[in-house]
Amino acid sequence: MIRTQPGRALGPAPRRTAAVRSVRIAASLLVAALALLPSTACVSSAGPRDTGGWLAARGADLMDVVGVRLAFGTGLGVYARITRFLQFGFMMRGPEEQDLPRPQESGVRGVPCLMVGTIGRYGGLWTENTREFMLPGWSSRDTDLFAVNRQVIAGYVGQHGREDLWQYSVGVGAHLVLFGVEVEVRPFQVFDFLSGLVGYDPSSDDVPVLADESSES
Repeated sequence: MIRTQPGRALGPAPRRTAAVRSVRIAASLLVAALALLPSTACVSSAGPRDTGGWLAARGADLMDVVGVRLAFGTGLGVYARITRFLQFGFMMRGPEEQDLPRPQESGVRGVPCLMVGTIGRYGGLWTENTREFMLPGWSSRDTDLFAVNRQVIAGYVGQHGREDLWQYSVGVGAHLVLFGVEVEVRPFQVFDFLSGLVGYDPSSDDVPVLADESSES
């Protein structure tokens, strides 16, 4: 006979159930992040910048329409943008201790953010340091080349924010201490994608892969 104390239910402990649920959620997020990485045979900082056949070009055009990025690391900021002409906010990721003496062996001391997602028609995994302030008609990346500075781990992303197509995007972003998310839509790229289905390329971005480049790894 199994005796139980009054008021104590049989079954798994609530804490153990919560821990298992947390592990499952973390595993699901990791799988989703890895699914965003480009499935190319050769993955490097150079990356597949050109499109191959018709199908690859349409896929690249579709990636231009929506951009989603996740950030894991120190940062703070929030912004909203309806093209560059109606935007407001700031974003700071990967703070660097610039006012302190710098160790000679490592230069600037800081912890960059780990990013995964898409930027324009390309994406991958990278670390990022961001110092961006946004006002209607103006952004700090207009004047500061290193307002957005990236170190590519896998895939292809613009290293200094020059190929993000942010000027004509509609989106929001937020970063709270250790986690951030950005979602952007580019309305003009919808027209470019639909035009590509019938053989036109208004954005002139479907650059064919050259024979010698396609064989590089």
